[in-house]
Amino acid sequence: MRQRLHALWVAIKEEHSSPERIAAAVFVGINLGVWPVYGIQTVLCLAAASVLRLNKLTVILAAHISNPLFAPFLVAGGIVIGEWIRFGTLRSLSLEEARDFLSVLSIFAGEVPSLFVSCFVGSLVLGLAIAVPAAGVTYLVARNRTLKSLPEDPGTGASEDA
Repeated sequence: MRQRLHALWVAIKEEHSSPERIAAAVFVGINLGVWPVYGIQTVLCLAAASVLRLNKLTVILAAHISNPLFAPFLVAGGIVIGEWIRFGTLRSLSLEEARDFLSVLSIFAGEVPSLFVSCFVGSLVLGLAIAVPAAGVTYLVARNRTLKSLPEDPGTGASEDA
């Protein structure tokens, strides 16, 4: 049983693990994590990772940018950016309003409040602003780790692909 669990862990961890795929997984995960669709983000992450052939674990971990520490800031930022895109005005918003945002959300009752639309629109822009540099850094780190793990050429002391 232990060997099977270890083999499963290795398969999950190493699935689609090229630097490009890992960076793309971080990009997708952060974008999905910023969306104000709490409760279905993991399902969206698994679906996107499967369709795009990305590392599922990395997509899910990156989506956890919306953890309780950062979520109020992401919601507030999404609303402010969304209101600016939709109406051309900057709306002042306290962190308390952002924290209360999800408790008053009635999207599942058939209503789509204007504030939710603004938050969703703003989160698309905010997600890109966070995901692009994060994916770039992830690519550089993953590429560097990959290059360091290549065998060195005995004649020059350099790695074969360098």
